[in-house]
Amino acid sequence: MYNVPTPTVTSAFKVDVTHKVDCDSNLLRPKMNLFFKSEYNGDQETSNMVILNIKMLSGFKPDSRSLKELEGALLVERIENDQKDNDHYLVYLKELPKGIPINHQLVVVQEREVSNLKPAVVVLYDYYQPSDSDETEYSYPCA
Repeated sequence: MYNVPTPTVTSAFKVDVTHKVDCDSNLLRPKMNLFFKSEYNGDQETSNMVILNIKMLSGFKPDSRSLKELEGALLVERIENDQKDNDHYLVYLKELPKGIPINHQLVVVQEREVSNLKPAVVVLYDYYQPSDSDETEYSYPCA
């Protein structure tokens, strides 16, 4: 047995999620603003088509107006609700320019309260090479 360090896999992609939320308990349907920062730092000047796979927190749905605005946002080609996993939204980005962070925003609304709420995952990956990816989590801070 040799003590060989496992190689670290570096992706050409980086995704970050931040949020802004009002934790006022009197709100009937609490909302949370999600901010996505997608970056590409690969070998080319731009990436291939990229997918931002956004999993919804249990009990949350995207605000329909916010989803419409996201459809018209910078570099967004289309948005699909994953048929297999109804709580996933796939945002197709035409490409990502190298070294320039691209920001998108989505408002999600709490439809029903869920106890013991687990974090949700957001994955950014190359459409043609899904193994080239980055992922992060977000959670609802008011739970």
